[in-house]
Amino acid sequence: MKFTLKQARLLKGFTQKELAEKLGIHKQTYSKMEKHPDDVTIGDAKRLSEILGFSYDFIFFNNNSTLSRIENGDSTL
Repeated sequence: MKFTLKQARLLKGFTQKELAEKLGIHKQTYSKMEKHPDDVTIGDAKRLSEILGFSYDFIFFNNNSTLSRIENGDSTL
């Protein structure tokens, strides 16, 4: 199952402010991450996945992502 960053945050019961504090960033910066997940750095994606307890593949490589990945030898979008 794939989640958006917002869905993953809500499933874990965090507010945007709480998650931003855990990341050490301003709430507005975190809000931008939810709105534009393709702009999230790899480092932030890893930190978010650790905090939320989901693999970053489940959050950042979903059907709506413009990032590509290799799956079973095929490149998908």
